[in-house]
Amino acid sequence: MTDPDLAHEDASAPKRRSRAPFYGGVLLIGLLVLVALALSRWLGLGPTLLDPGRVERDVAEQFEERYGVGIDIDCPYGLEVVEGESYECDAETDDREDVEIVITITDEDDAAYTWAVD
Repeated sequence: MTDPDLAHEDASAPKRRSRAPFYGGVLLIGLLVLVALALSRWLGLGPTLLDPGRVERDVAEQFEERYGVGIDIDCPYGLEVVEGESYECDAETDDREDVEIVITITDEDDAAYTWAVD
C-alpha cells in the first residue's frame, strides 16, 4: 500500500523539465554559425585580408633597402583590404629604435598598399 501523504507530495511537486533540448539547440546553432563562417571564407565571400606575415617581410625588406638598417615588424591580424584604410604596425630597428609603420591600402582590387614611417 502507498501512504496517501507521500502520494500527495509527489503530485504537487513541480516537475523538472530536461534542459537537454535547450543545450542541444544552442550547440546546433553554434555549429551552424561556424560552418557558415567557414564556408563563406572558403568560397571567398568574406572580406579580403592582407597576410600580416607577408606584409611584415615585404616592408622589412624595403625598409632595410631604404634606410640601411634591419627592422622587426609586428602587424595586427585582420588587415582588411578596404581602399583608403590605414593600419599601424609596431616595429623595432636592429639599432633598438621603436618605429611605427603605417600601412595604407591603395587599391582594393589588387590588394595593393603603401607604407610610411610615422
